[in-house]
Amino acid sequence: MLTHFILLPGLYFVFTELDRLRIHAEPAVAVVTMQQGGRTLVNLPELEFRLSVSPHCARSGQPESLSIAIADTQRTLRGEALQSATPIEVSMRVSANQLAPFALREFCMDPASEGRSMLLTAALAAQASLRCTRDEQQSIVFAAEPLDIRVDCLRSSATAEPVRD
Repeated sequence: MLTHFILLPGLYFVFTELDRLRIHAEPAVAVVTMQQGGRTLVNLPELEFRLSVSPHCARSGQPESLSIAIADTQRTLRGEALQSATPIEVSMRVSANQLAPFALREFCMDPASEGRSMLLTAALAAQASLRCTRDEQQSIVFAAEPLDIRVDCLRSSATAEPVRD
């Protein structure tokens, strides 16, 4: 077991190396079309999230599996995919039918809005688990990361359909 000691006058701290899992994600981009007046809810199109995942198994442990879920989309990496250099780059597509309509009140309702963007912070979450094995023992560590969505307004695109209120 790898243990670190920090000595300060009158105090000492002991840190044991632990399994870790970190996730970083760039905002996904959704393109919506001009909305008709009075509509505030918008169905977003399929979204692609690009994640950078840093798994670490402590004390000579080996990563056995890494599972990631966004909405109802799941992905599991095993074996050689986890032995590569960290961080691991993962791309996940979340279909439009897994996304609830978003309230975009007053956004993309007139031609002056064309080309504007709006950031929906923490609109979804990525949840991940890392299973590590060492000496016939297993451990699991979990992590979650809020996911942002950048919504771009375009005049003539059929990538999003408004939902009637």
